[in-house]
Amino acid sequence: MEQLYSPETLAKLLGIAEQTIYNRHSTGGDLPVSVKIGRLLRFRPSDVMTWLDQKQLMQRSPPPIATNTKRRRGRPSKKEEIAARRLQ
Repeated sequence: MEQLYSPETLAKLLGIAEQTIYNRHSTGGDLPVSVKIGRLLRFRPSDVMTWLDQKQLMQRSPPPIATNTKRRRGRPSKKEEIAARRLQ
């Protein structure tokens, strides 16, 4: 049986703050597959390595081009206004 990583260990491995791990987990952010043992959050090393490999593959391939993006209702956000100005 492989030793599970704690959020603290994973944070050190990734070079980010431990609180970032908890924040991403609670908001459904980008993290490897986690395991809940009681109230404890743990990560399998094999899942972490698979997740890191996928991240490397995504960086090598060009980002997908957005097509047929639906326009949101309401006033555009500041980010959308700046992007629209750059296109003009």
